[in-house]
Amino acid sequence: MTEASEDVIPPGFEEYFHPGPFGELVGPYYHKELPDGGFIRAFKAFEKHINQVGLVQGGMLCTFADQLITTSLIRANIEAVTVNLNISFINPVKLGDWVEGTSHVTREGRRVVWARGELTCGEKTVLTAQGLWQKVSLGKNLTDRTEQAS
Repeated sequence: MTEASEDVIPPGFEEYFHPGPFGELVGPYYHKELPDGGFIRAFKAFEKHINQVGLVQGGMLCTFADQLITTSLIRANIEAVTVNLNISFINPVKLGDWVEGTSHVTREGRRVVWARGELTCGEKTVLTAQGLWQKVSLGKNLTDRTEQAS
């Protein structure tokens, strides 16, 4: 789906709880569980996401990709922080576009984790990301927050 009206969320998606002022700034995000245990995270491109040339700001796409991939780590019970994130912008995202993201852990070492993600808009890939996360012990029992109310 490349465009959604402001009131229409594609079937199976629910609003995703991302607490705090930063989550409010970049969101809302939407979430859909997949039968294989994976998930899709999504957002609709609003005016607040648009840059001076009329496209979604690259920083918004990077933020979304980083949070998406980090969620994959959390769901794999890995506490880690981003060390390096390599982004390739493939196609632009316009106002009103519905952007979906998938991600997965590709390799886990004793101290670091490698992971990747992909953002799509309809049939078009708009961004690919791959990176390195440093394992940490935050002692916060991180959760995906999918089940929490906003």
